[in-house]
Amino acid sequence: MDVQSPIEPIVKQLALNAPCEAAFRHFTDNIDVWWPLKSHSLSEKNAAAVRFEAKEGGRIYEIDYAGNEREWGRVSVCEPPRRLVFSWVLEAPADATEVEVSFEPTGDNACAMTLVHRNWETHSKGRAVRDGYHTGWDGVLERFVQALG
Repeated sequence: MDVQSPIEPIVKQLALNAPCEAAFRHFTDNIDVWWPLKSHSLSEKNAAAVRFEAKEGGRIYEIDYAGNEREWGRVSVCEPPRRLVFSWVLEAPADATEVEVSFEPTGDNACAMTLVHRNWETHSKGRAVRDGYHTGWDGVLERFVQALG
């Protein structure tokens, strides 16, 4: 694989009406509630659930209706309630990218969430794939905010 020139990371910022602790737990513990599994999964219509193991070395994976687990990534940094870093592999380790999610307090019951999806130059189709994720994260994060309440 040829290393590509640097590709700008995707950066998404959200203002949340929840404390960092609640937003962090919602991102990890409630991923099955807010993630659009039928449209954003490896198993598509056969996807039954998604899990996020919020610990270093923890997995992010989907489970299909037959009980098969399909790995999306691995957690490399877990610092509740402020920061998560995880690989995004979708069963293709050679094309792994990285996602960092941080939560910063902005008031008593509010926080700012920043999602950075980076390392596109290591992906064999980095530039093309990045564009799809850029718009894809918008819909995914909209569901996250709606489910947070």
